[in-house]
Amino acid sequence: MACIRLKENCEFNGESTYRHVSAHLPKYARPHFIRIKTAVELTATFKYRKVQLVEEGFDPAVIKDRLYFLDNKENLYVQMTQDIYNSVKKHYIKL
Repeated sequence: MACIRLKENCEFNGESTYRHVSAHLPKYARPHFIRIKTAVELTATFKYRKVQLVEEGFDPAVIKDRLYFLDNKENLYVQMTQDIYNSVKKHYIKL
């Protein structure tokens, strides 16, 4: 998973993000999930807070941020849904 913050007045585009990721990263390094945060939280030593993100995982019922899933069949990042989450958990969709 990648957690990113968008520039002001920018919208996430799943198709162009997929093209960019595909062009610059090998398959094993492409994030299957992209989480959009309004602000990236830092620790007192200016490191990114990752523990809470790891604990929350990729369950759309838990996460209130926008979350996208890498759909290799459609060649784009799609909005994460409970159906996609259930399919991943039941291994119908392999990561």
